[in-house]
Amino acid sequence: MADRKKRAVPVILLKGRTADYEFSQALRQNNLNPIYIAPSQVFMKNLGLLKAKLEAPHRYAGIIFAGPRSVQAVYEALGNNGMMPSCWRALHNYALGGNTHSSAYMTLRNLPTLGDRAVSAHNLCDLIVETIGPKRDLPLLLPCGNEASNTLRVRLVAQGFRVDACEVYQNQTHPNFKNEMKKALKSKNLETIVFYSLASVKSASEFFKKYMISVSDRKLIAVGAAVQKAMMEAKLPVSAVVDFNSVDQFIDAIKH
Repeated sequence: MADRKKRAVPVILLKGRTADYEFSQALRQNNLNPIYIAPSQVFMKNLGLLKAKLEAPHRYAGIIFAGPRSVQAVYEALGNNGMMPSCWRALHNYALGGNTHSSAYMTLRNLPTLGDRAVSAHNLCDLIVETIGPKRDLPLLLPCGNEASNTLRVRLVAQGFRVDACEVYQNQTHPNFKNEMKKALKSKNLETIVFYSLASVKSASEFFKKYMISVSDRKLIAVGAAVQKAMMEAKLPVSAVVDFNSVDQFIDAIKH
């Protein structure tokens, strides 16, 4: 009986498996068993167009990375060497959140960005307005995906900025998503599903509708305000919203 009581509680994490050993260990130390399910796969596109834009930094006020995928697109457009023309370093460069900020710094050879403490597109827009000031003659380059939220672009345009949004990657539901979800949902004591991205919301909501799966008795957790908004629009109940970088928030939200 004691062994059964100590059995780890499964938690579905709708994200691809990445180098997050410490995060997984923290969950296991709290009697939680992470089940990673990739909701989508990404195809890069228009990298030639992006490369041409990256080679003309004099035409831009700076670049905005709305997520790690946009950093990866820039890296691949540059021929997988991460060497952006040096003039970019002196421009106004931004990254939404600590994860994207770290990705840009590590992948693009220490490229400096602001925005590591921004937790939403609204926060980042406020930071851009505050740090760039009134000189807004040149556009900001925004590499983005096919399902990118328009919140940041719309808010910046309303503030008088020009935004060059370049669609450079496309999300599609992962071919293994259906089978892995069906298997995971059969796990004993499963209560929690964590949504990490807009793609995870899209793939999961379509899956729930197609197979008529009720999640009213599940605890659905959103990582960040943008994911929370997408879940609400998809009519998925949001039990909690957590910060990507806070393991303690994750564990607290799952356990309470």
